[in-house]
Amino acid sequence: MKRMVSLAAALALSLALAAGAQAAAAARLVRAFVYQDNVYTYVEISGTDQPITKADAEIEGRTFPADSTLETVRQAGFPVTWMLLVDNSNSMPPFREDAVAFAESLAAAGGENTRFLLASFGDSFSLLAEDVSPEDLAGEMAAIPMDETVTRLHSSISQALDCFNGMPRTGNELRGLIVLSDAVQYDPGASVSYEELLERVNASDVMLHSVGFGTDTAALESLASLTEASGGTHQVVGDGLTAEEAAASLSAQTGELYVTSFSLSGFTPSDGTPQLSVTFASDGELVCRGTTAIPFPSDGETAGDPAEEEPAPLPPSSPEAELPAADSAPAGAGAPSESAGESSAHMILLPAIGVAVALAAAAGIFLLRRKKSSPAAAPQPAPVPQPSQPEEDGIYMRLEIFQGAYQGSGLEFTLRHELIIGRDAACDIPFGDNSVSRQHARVFMTNGTVYLEDLGSQNGTCVNGSRIEMASVLRSGDQISLGDVVFALKF
Repeated sequence: MKRMVSLAAALALSLALAAGAQAAAAARLVRAFVYQDNVYTYVEISGTDQPITKADAEIEGRTFPADSTLETVRQAGFPVTWMLLVDNSNSMPPFREDAVAFAESLAAAGGENTRFLLASFGDSFSLLAEDVSPEDLAGEMAAIPMDETVTRLHSSISQALDCFNGMPRTGNELRGLIVLSDAVQYDPGASVSYEELLERVNASDVMLHSVGFGTDTAALESLASLTEASGGTHQVVGDGLTAEEAAASLSAQTGELYVTSFSLSGFTPSDGTPQLSVTFASDGELVCRGTTAIPFPSDGETAGDPAEEEPAPLPPSSPEAELPAADSAPAGAGAPSESAGESSAHMILLPAIGVAVALAAAAGIFLLRRKKSSPAAAPQPAPVPQPSQPEEDGIYMRLEIFQGAYQGSGLEFTLRHELIIGRDAACDIPFGDNSVSRQHARVFMTNGTVYLEDLGSQNGTCVNGSRIEMASVLRSGDQISLGDVVFALKF
């Protein structure tokens, strides 16, 4: 009897320990946002040593598998962009040395794919330098005068987010805004209220971090609330924490984040801010799950549904939703809009000279669809596709070379399945340059969206100066670099 009791107790203890171990694993979705028909998440996983091999996202009962291998920022070398937003007010000079020490330590901890921007704020936001080398960051920080009498903290954070939104990005780029301030502000007639900024920070694709100085507890707690809404880190230098330790801690936390992406495949939720649940597994066994609310673009274009009879507020008008999908890629920088990444892979932008023709064609298609209810109606001939528009079985592309020896026979292509780029003469787009691998990269199309993917090349592939680590959305005119070769594809 005693033996049975002992066995039962041992079994109960084992189950309790197992349950405790399972409960210890946790996933925190630090940031989650929608960008160009994809959901991107930055995830902090703790309490487990198991390698994460699979992730699935669930929104309103629909499941989306992760697009690529799960790796941390440090493992994969994902691109990281830091903007240091420095308080330029006359209450900051006592903390100048600490601010410089923080910048120096953060620069030393950054990898080769880390980019630094330096900005300041006082009466207004000012971008001082867009691409600061790690070696120069501390020196440029030390040169900030810190002599302004007006400190518009909230307005300047909002303007910094605007600045980020105007910059081109790769989908998996981790963006962080680091505010270095004593958090004391004098902001008469503030253009952005605390509540409005809190909402905007929470919806942005930029993580807000803060490094506080001084002893104004109320001001620092207010800054901490904004930071925590973004899933970022708030640290106060002093009381046993040095500026160097704050930088090392922030760098380490960032490096351990898992970056995941999930293709939405034209999905549009019924709720504008649905609940996102992401499960993480190891060799088929559930490890942990994280949930958060995720804002979707308010214009509803993520799903790519044709617009209804109500006209859009700005041209092009709603019937143009019937046009072929390849014209729905964002133009130029492709940065997310002010309300957390509202630029979508299904936004339509036509050249100015073709707007009138496109509107007429779209209106004709719209009327034909309404008349389709009459079975006796004679079928109308399909319009002849223009070179800049997608053909029925592919997308027209034109190669524009900036640097490198092109060895192909033509500059025009039709993307149907994929286009291989490399040094091999058999490639669709061949370059005679030793810095290019034999099969360096490929361009392919999925669900009407064009992607660029590196094929394990020796020198890597960059888009607009940022190295890509997995298949990334390609926009018409993006500058592509393969070794020493630089070119663009117009489509």
